[in-house]
Amino acid sequence: MQAPFLSLSICIHFILQSLKALFIASEFRAPQAMSYQWIQKLLLSVLGKLSNLLIQEYISFLGIDDELQKIEATLRRTADFTTNVVFKEDLQNALYDLEDVIDDDLVSQSAVDVNELRHKLKSIDHIISGRCGLHFKSGSWSSSFGLYNLNIGDTVVSPVMCKFSALATQHKLRPPARTLVRRLRDEFQGLHDYLTHIESKELTESGMAWMEEVCDVSRSAEDAIRLFEYKNEQRQQHSIQLESLKKVALDFLKLNPEGKFVKKVDAILAKVQDISKRRYGAVDWPSPQWHMFGDSSAPSCIAEQLDITSFDDDMNAIIASLLKDNPHCLSISIVGMAGIGKTSLAKMIYDNHAIRSHFPYHAWVAVSSYSSWDGTKQVMQQVTGLQDSDVEWKENEELDDYLCRMRHVLSDYLVDKKYLLIFDGLDTEELWDALGSTFSGTSNGTRIVFTTRWKEAIPQVSNENFTYSLHLRSDDETWALFTHSLKANIPKDLLKLMRSKILRTCGGLPRVIVKLGETLSQKDATVEEWTKVLEQFNEDREPWSAALDEINKKMPLYLRRCLFYFGLFPKGFEIPVRRLIALWVAEGLGKKDNPDELPEKVSESCLEELVNQNMVQVTKRKLNGKTQTCRLPNAFQEHWLSKAKEANFLQGHSCETRIRRVADHLQSKDSIFDHIHGNDRPSSSSSSSLYSSYRDVISLLSFDTREGSKPGEEIGDFLDVCISQKCFQDLRVLDLEHVFQPKLSKAIAELARLRYLGLRWTSLKKLPSFISKLLNLQTLDLKRTSIDTLPSSIWMMQQLRHLYLDDRNSCRFVPRPRNSSMTDLQTLWGLFVDEESPVVDGLDTLIKLRKLGLICRMMSFQEEAMLSQLEAVGNWVQKLGHLECLRLKSYDRLNQPWELPLKSLSGHSSLTSIYLVGKLKNKSILSQLPQSLIEITLSASALAEDPMQILNQLPKLRFLRLLSKSYAGNTMLCSPGGFPELRVLHLWGLESLQAWTVEEEAMPLLKHLEIKACQNLRMLPNGVQQITTLRIFKLSKMPREFTDRIKDDQHPEHHKIAHVSYVSMD
Repeated sequence: MQAPFLSLSICIHFILQSLKALFIASEFRAPQAMSYQWIQKLLLSVLGKLSNLLIQEYISFLGIDDELQKIEATLRRTADFTTNVVFKEDLQNALYDLEDVIDDDLVSQSAVDVNELRHKLKSIDHIISGRCGLHFKSGSWSSSFGLYNLNIGDTVVSPVMCKFSALATQHKLRPPARTLVRRLRDEFQGLHDYLTHIESKELTESGMAWMEEVCDVSRSAEDAIRLFEYKNEQRQQHSIQLESLKKVALDFLKLNPEGKFVKKVDAILAKVQDISKRRYGAVDWPSPQWHMFGDSSAPSCIAEQLDITSFDDDMNAIIASLLKDNPHCLSISIVGMAGIGKTSLAKMIYDNHAIRSHFPYHAWVAVSSYSSWDGTKQVMQQVTGLQDSDVEWKENEELDDYLCRMRHVLSDYLVDKKYLLIFDGLDTEELWDALGSTFSGTSNGTRIVFTTRWKEAIPQVSNENFTYSLHLRSDDETWALFTHSLKANIPKDLLKLMRSKILRTCGGLPRVIVKLGETLSQKDATVEEWTKVLEQFNEDREPWSAALDEINKKMPLYLRRCLFYFGLFPKGFEIPVRRLIALWVAEGLGKKDNPDELPEKVSESCLEELVNQNMVQVTKRKLNGKTQTCRLPNAFQEHWLSKAKEANFLQGHSCETRIRRVADHLQSKDSIFDHIHGNDRPSSSSSSSLYSSYRDVISLLSFDTREGSKPGEEIGDFLDVCISQKCFQDLRVLDLEHVFQPKLSKAIAELARLRYLGLRWTSLKKLPSFISKLLNLQTLDLKRTSIDTLPSSIWMMQQLRHLYLDDRNSCRFVPRPRNSSMTDLQTLWGLFVDEESPVVDGLDTLIKLRKLGLICRMMSFQEEAMLSQLEAVGNWVQKLGHLECLRLKSYDRLNQPWELPLKSLSGHSSLTSIYLVGKLKNKSILSQLPQSLIEITLSASALAEDPMQILNQLPKLRFLRLLSKSYAGNTMLCSPGGFPELRVLHLWGLESLQAWTVEEEAMPLLKHLEIKACQNLRMLPNGVQQITTLRIFKLSKMPREFTDRIKDDQHPEHHKIAHVSYVSMD
């Protein structure tokens, strides 16, 4: 008969806040609570093994992923609430059965009956689901979560626990015996945890005797294992020597030690259980303290400390949506983790002058109640100003009737008032369920802004309800906010020296950024003092606790796999997004909902999800707003990824684990270091052990950026030896970016499953012809190499999707062999085209391209031949209906910009970026550009007509660069309403430009303006002063008198840029 259960609230409180009180609350409660903790630890251990298995994708070929993922989801949801277990013994047995399946059938990958296995898993899932109550939302478990959460401390039972843990996963015992061993292992785990907990406490007299018993039983258990292993070894030796099958059977019966060992373990188990029951008397406990709820305080608003430029884009985007001319009530939900600045951003919007002018009525509602009736009362009081008596829930009134009455009151109040309502800290959907219908019929332009950590609490996205995900700050934004929050004058040299460490510690989280600035302001301005503070901040997991919980509890498996991949990169490493996406694609990571969706788009969506969930920090963006680099915040490296490495998704540190992904960080503590760089590097005659270490590796990345020939030779030798030992047979990724001239021998051709070969920045001089044997290669990155000619075999690589070449070394294609073509090529970047290049019936057969970058140059005096090639290039580009990004450069024999005969691109509806260098032969080409363009760069175009009058109506254009000699006219006009989305404008080297006019309401969202070497421009346009969004203004290589007028704060020219936050004039 099961003892009564503790209530859920007491259980949560005890587990998370008063473990000490839990042990001694009563003779009845303590054993029961410890029983729950023990079952929880078993559950977490098995969950860790299961998570490892799924993340490593060992068993995908069996077709049982769905069953395993369902079980994992059940365990993950209920891991903290083992107090809801209905039949503890049944759950325990089911978990042991699951552990058997993992160890015996899946990890060992022995021959299994898939149907029988699927049936077994369904039975286990039925028991687990039925025995675990799923009525409550899961609490915090990240502090105790480890994928193999069996931390063996330096205590008296540690050696025993270690031996039993090892024995439980081996096949020396039959399943019933292994289950018994696991039970004893878990009992010792409970003793270990208790001993760790009382380490600093003084033992009572009876406690000393109890401790002696612990030592005795530990020694007995250790002796039993030693004896079993010795006799087991003897049995195996005898079996080898025996010839007669009958004699083998007889001797087996005589020598088999398992029966005696099982009896011994059973007796030890009973003894350990008896010792565990008496553990509470080992020390004197203080009286229990009963605190049902910990102290909680609302997050403080840090708007006063925030640098507005750090949130400039966010504020502009939300304000633009709030000010839309739409009579319907619109809502915008600002979503993000705690401390990311939701409340602060909402406060800045609330106080914005344009917002105050647009909305005659405004109210700030700090949501502090979870119940629909109390929350409704709060809203009614803070919005309408009604007294308690007017909004009270009357006696004998049904809740639905009360809510209906309040909705009518609120609707009547709002009917003729245009309101801005801020609901700050919405944590449950109950409030919106209660009041949401009140606003659905409002047609006076009222707007609602929610701030919340949970998307579940806000209205579903629709034409009237929008969600804005607040991201971690970029490095530039972080630095601006950090320096703004400093309260003391800090030497510039110190800031420069500590900048990178500060950025990594902050991780882009505003709460940490501001707190760190304030803390460092109070310390001595020395490297030593600041380093100590940074170390303390790195160890503090509290600001990131909610995000860590999200990873452990809610993040789906496909996103966890993507997140794990960050662990392959060195700590703090800024990862180029193009590199990360290509690696994910090569490994097939991500979730593909639509079978026609490109794998690159799937990976990009996964990265966007991780950024939106504040798991990944975008550290740097390109001027056009696209993500350039990203990284995992330090906190995740410190508090999550280090433990998650136990999953063996990442590099292993022992030959007993099956390594799937290896990264060489040039660190001697890593197991791979000695194999690649050590003095005893293996040779082909002495490296049989490599097979067991690297046979299952699917990704190999090297970060050996040392100068000289040594890095290339060492990685080349390592690959040769491993491949000769049949390692890397499943290798999909070989990333040697920045490894100087890696030695690529013919052995590489045996990597038949390779999908990604990264050789960027390697200075490699020649690409081996055997590259064509890599028939599954999808990405070949040769940018920043010295390769100038591709072998003809490149045409045979029909799976190739992305080919990056170095545009500085005139890398050419050779003619296409008959019946060969790279039919799936999506990216061709950095290719050199001259008079001899195979454009017709060669390059122009590549019609699936989405990114194309060409440099066309005349290398002889054959002008007509080169013009014919350029004409063929123009025809080829016009056929590329999927094109998204185009870069074309045309030069003559003297390397001067030359003819660029581009044809109409109006039908290229996917084209978003275009970069053209050369004289545009088609003068009307600008009017034939697609409406989808976001980014345009023109250089040496020799346009006679004002390009502003043609380009200003492109609805999505955000980035415009008019470079040297792109425009030959002397006047330029930006008309009212033109460039509605433009963010960045560069005017460089427009030597003929004299007058530039910016009319009212032109470029309303411009943020960055740069003018360079426009020698004849007489003055800044007056309209610049009206662009209130302008934050960055750069002026360089301009006449001195022009610059001096702007620098003079008394001159009218200076007032045109007085509102700009950052001004630079060279």
